[in-house]
Amino acid sequence: MNARAYAFALLTEICIDEGYSNLLLRNKLQSVDPKDKALVTQIVYGTLQNYRLVRYQWQSYVKKEPCKEVALLLDMSVYQLLYMDKMPAYAVIDEAVRITKKNIHPRFSALVNAVLRQVERNGKRELEGNAIEQLALETSHPTWLVAMWKAQYGWQECEKICHSDLEIRKQCVRVNTMKASVEELLASGEFVKGNLAEHALYYLGNDIIHSNYYKLGLVSIQDEASQLVAQYVDPQPQERILDVCSAPGTKACHIAERMGDKGSIVCGDIHAHRVELIKNGARRLQLQSIQAQVMDATSLKEIEGEMFDRVLCDVPCSGYGVLARKSDIKYHAKSTDMDTLIPLQQQILQSASKHVVKDGILVYSTCTLNKKENEKQVAAFLAQHEEFECLQQQTIFPYTHHSDGFYIAKLKRVR
Repeated sequence: MNARAYAFALLTEICIDEGYSNLLLRNKLQSVDPKDKALVTQIVYGTLQNYRLVRYQWQSYVKKEPCKEVALLLDMSVYQLLYMDKMPAYAVIDEAVRITKKNIHPRFSALVNAVLRQVERNGKRELEGNAIEQLALETSHPTWLVAMWKAQYGWQECEKICHSDLEIRKQCVRVNTMKASVEELLASGEFVKGNLAEHALYYLGNDIIHSNYYKLGLVSIQDEASQLVAQYVDPQPQERILDVCSAPGTKACHIAERMGDKGSIVCGDIHAHRVELIKNGARRLQLQSIQAQVMDATSLKEIEGEMFDRVLCDVPCSGYGVLARKSDIKYHAKSTDMDTLIPLQQQILQSASKHVVKDGILVYSTCTLNKKENEKQVAAFLAQHEEFECLQQQTIFPYTHHSDGFYIAKLKRVR
């Protein structure tokens, strides 16, 4: 299978079968010819990041939108024609026709050929619509999401968020300070210092997972903004910590490292296979304080009566802060997604708060940019729980440090 056919197969799994782009690329690129990996990656990520913009370029050339597979192939091909340098048009079009005949149906080949010839001949279309619609098209975000960000954060912030979501993020790691120091790894010449979190570095190689740094547990893959969560928790040696939505365990392991692996961290997830991810991560880092188990964060019946010094609620969220790394989220996003997420977050926060000792800490975090899931969620909780007060809250915008977008609130139980 050549590079374009492989890219189309991957895009089909992501966009039509709703697979996760980062997992699919990480797992399936291993079987791609090394000389084609960069091209496949660029086509897949480029098409996902610009999904609305590329579709806008060809939609006026069809009377009605074709089936999902043909539309996706046109998206991918238009991305190559208009937004990739040194990509011969004849090669893109010929290969698109070949893929149509082999992987979709021969009857669509004439349509694909005709539409792509029109795009090649006429070039890029000018963007139409009001300012919100133009920004949404230019940066390939749902229009409703851009409108929401404008209403919540203002136009300037909204523009910066949208454009930052088109950036290619570097691979960020967290130094395991139990085994190495930031200075030691910087001295290797294979890392550069992060800008936001104290133990964050950026790897200059291709894939940290295949390096000895990762295999020996010296580093873990974690975005800078995400690393701030454990700093907010601020765990102390010998404390009891609860992480109610822990899988895959990245933050729990960070908490364990910050406590010197002294104390206990009870970690939960509702799915047994995801609990195994937590255990695997703890084993790789040789952490003994992690106690992973199946638990339902909305009730926490599995730990009924148990109390903890610090509790982390890194809740399921809409993920609007990680769109640069996970463009498939914006591809599938619907305005109704938060209708089920917001009540779920409320339930988890209410449930977890019952397990915080007096003078203990409750940290609430999301990887989204949405005040309904963030500031308003915390405000609603505090209005119902006078025994808690907010010590600190922060929204990390993705453009500020070229990190994920995040929200973190640190609450204290005062009585």
